[in-house]
Amino acid sequence: MGYYEVEGGYAIDGEFAVRGSKNAVLPILAATVLVDDEVVLENCPQIADFFVSLEILQELGCSVKQEERTVTINSKGLFRNEIQEDMVSKMRSSVLFLGALLGRTKKAVMGHPGGCTIGRRPIDLHLRAFEKMGVRMEEKEGIFYCHAPLLLGYHLYLDYPSVGATENILLLAVKAEGTTVIHNAAREPEITALVRFLRSCGAEIYGEGTPTIMIEGVTQLHGTVFTIPFDRIEAGTLLCAAAMTGGKLHLKNAERQYMEQTLEVLEQTGCGLRYEEEAIYLQAPTRLLSDFTIATGPYPAFPTDMQPIMMSLLTLAKGTCMISETVFEARFRHAEELCRMGANIQMHRRNAAVFGVEKLYGTKVEASDLRGGAALLLAALAAEGTSQVYGNIYIERGYEKIEDVLTFLGGRVHLHV
Repeated sequence: MGYYEVEGGYAIDGEFAVRGSKNAVLPILAATVLVDDEVVLENCPQIADFFVSLEILQELGCSVKQEERTVTINSKGLFRNEIQEDMVSKMRSSVLFLGALLGRTKKAVMGHPGGCTIGRRPIDLHLRAFEKMGVRMEEKEGIFYCHAPLLLGYHLYLDYPSVGATENILLLAVKAEGTTVIHNAAREPEITALVRFLRSCGAEIYGEGTPTIMIEGVTQLHGTVFTIPFDRIEAGTLLCAAAMTGGKLHLKNAERQYMEQTLEVLEQTGCGLRYEEEAIYLQAPTRLLSDFTIATGPYPAFPTDMQPIMMSLLTLAKGTCMISETVFEARFRHAEELCRMGANIQMHRRNAAVFGVEKLYGTKVEASDLRGGAALLLAALAAEGTSQVYGNIYIERGYEKIEDVLTFLGGRVHLHV
């Protein structure tokens, strides 16, 4: 496993254009399976999970052509409905191919999805909804064998507004007969992006961005050209990096309306923020401030993906912040590594108290998940001395050449592989 060598003490400063969203592009890539035609996706992030998705599409028989950030996919030649177990184990969002394949071929074979070790992420909500819509499934030795001789629309009530379940149901319902209604649906911007993509292909979907989404099944979807929206988590990560290191950052291609909770916390820490059309400017304060609480939750609450990154920032803030993680029960693994760098964090189950310290110190730390890894990288940027952050394979799942980005903005980061 490789590692990032980070020399701390340099401000993250300058101008940068945020790239396409990881959490938006992955379900849209799965959705291309439903389209028996050519789809062109622009502004795609060049991250590990993106490339795994392209491999899955090619294994299924789809034609894939990539030119820089634009990928052209044609699923007309799709001939398989089984996804290899080694592919599924690499990426949690591979589960979305289940709904797409069932919608396209009425059959699918898939193992349990992998991904980051941030706690239990059962797919029960997905499977229960599928069964109500006519999918019959059998599990043998960890492999799901699914078929749907007749897909029918259904009124579904989710126990929790799960992003993955909402996306998977959308993918299945687009080709089902009749009307499907998802109650207590997820409202994240990435759901809206998926719906807009499907609608551009001819789907009839209403209510995205609200707790109730209605889907009228169609028999066919046509090709389209679609631009992947900006990555609000990459944007938040870079803003926190500038705030932690005393920098000034002008982020282009970033929209305030999808980052309100993150920006509100940054304002509470004393950061100066200015907003332009599709751009955000941040000026770090002389000393970050704390003494408030954060609770993660489904959108529009504070995003769980930003929690590790914001915790890293708050280790250097004057005062105490209480953080409650309500989405994943094992998303504080980065806290112990931050403490090895001099942070003062006390944890109890899903709650953490972050007591701000004057300095962090460079040392060897190890990431165990994507966003936790980013949190450690930011801590290393702000720390005194040199750090080695192991676990680059996790960070590369969601950040495109982050070592180059941070170095371009004034940091000293080198990837050793």
